[in-house]
Amino acid sequence: MTVDAQTKTELNASVPAPTVSQGWAVVTGASGSIGAALTEGLARRGYPVVMACRNLKKAEPIRQQIMERSGNDRIVVRELNLVSMASIGAFISHLRQEAMPVSRLLNNAGVMNGTFRLSADGVEEDTAVNYVAAYALTCGLLPLMSPGSRIINTVSCTWRIGRVGEQFLQPDPEHFHRFTTYGSSKLALLLFTIEMARRLAGSGITIQAADPGVVDTAMLTMGRWFDPLADLFFRPLVKTPQQGAATALQLAVSPEEPTVSGGLWSNCKLRKIPRRISQHPLRMQLMTATQRLLEEHGLGQVCFDWNATKEKL
Repeated sequence: MTVDAQTKTELNASVPAPTVSQGWAVVTGASGSIGAALTEGLARRGYPVVMACRNLKKAEPIRQQIMERSGNDRIVVRELNLVSMASIGAFISHLRQEAMPVSRLLNNAGVMNGTFRLSADGVEEDTAVNYVAAYALTCGLLPLMSPGSRIINTVSCTWRIGRVGEQFLQPDPEHFHRFTTYGSSKLALLLFTIEMARRLAGSGITIQAADPGVVDTAMLTMGRWFDPLADLFFRPLVKTPQQGAATALQLAVSPEEPTVSGGLWSNCKLRKIPRRISQHPLRMQLMTATQRLLEEHGLGQVCFDWNATKEKL
């Protein structure tokens, strides 16, 4: 739904200063179930939070509720449509223009489509939202980060069934499958996490992958005849949004400095990454191809301003 200019002005009006030591926590998909749980968890611990959301009218009442429950009024909403590279670029530019220090980036938003769809930029939509957007946001917001900043990418157990080949970024409607396409996008995000950890080594900025497990969210709805049966018998067995957010939240707020970067975490524990993934032969090729894709769509300067990021990468 289009939000008129007056509503946007009201939502984005005043930007309170972050606490001296923390800086801002940026949460994508912050109006969704896990995203809202992450936002509230961060707010309760005193973090100023940027709720990065596509639907501002949906996000605003959630922001108000979280401020009331947490007692933290340092929460703002910013528009971010992850299927649009133009929107991603505008979001990054907005935060950088306001010189908003970022201490936490939680690339939480995700989508699992039931049918093949293309993003506004011609990228398969699961891939665009779950992987390419997280790549762009991470690179674009690095100039606002400093030693101690943390990046947490939400992956999924479905990375195990994912495949990343040489033509991964090329839309392939003939081979689209709800679960494998989603899993492939999460595998790409895991590979990105591993590679960025290598590039950020020595910067004091860490990056992790968090698997929330099977969570009671809209993704569980298949749009099929058996949905009512699944709601009756399966949903009570899965995690609540708060439980699903626990691992990413712990990684974000733990007072202990991370001892590893590029780790895969689930149920608040570090998991072993199989060698076939940690040593994936196409990891570097994927990074290069993604950078080229972003540059082709006008995000080269905002995401790869090496004058601002060269010391971190």
